Amino acid sequence: MSENRVDPTVAGLYLVGFITLFFGLLGVQMYNADFALMGVAQVFSLLIGFVMLIFAYMAGKAGNGFAVALFAFIAVALFAVLVGLNPGTPIVFYAVVIFFLVFAIVGFIIGAPKLLSLLLLLVALLYLFVGFYVNEANEIFAIAFGLFGLLSFIVSTYLAVALGTQKLPVF
Repeated sequence: MSENRVDPTVAGLYLVGFITLFFGLLGVQMYNADFALMGVAQVFSLLIGFVMLIFAYMAGKAGNGFAVALFAFIAVALFAVLVGLNPGTPIVFYAVVIFFLVFAIVGFIIGAPKLLSLLLLLVALLYLFVGFYVNEANEIFAIAFGLFGLLSFIVSTYLAVALGTQKLPVF
């Protein structure tokens, strides 16, 4: 019996795109939204975090060590949203920013697509401005994390389509 190992990178990128789109839309419309949406964000973060842990396991079975580490960390970052959205705890977001920056640098060094490093940088900025917003509740921070969320969605979705179809250039 032969075992087929499926690398979940493309599916993981689509999930990153989904969650960053959600946070992007939440951010640019924060001034009209009530805080009930934050509860929805926490539920999405929990569910997608568990799926990312499954993807980390699948990436390990497929022999993709960088994806294992990255997907496991994304799961931790999404679980951190459960803690970090409570007022007075922006330090959780700042710690996540540092790790996303480290992953962006490591990805660049090991020769991962440059778009992946860009995506990780954009997600780091998203978390940075969510942390600023949790700390000060300023509309400018909400709009900033919204814009970085929307940009992350665009880059993540493009990268997923490009890797999945192999018909678009991957930079």
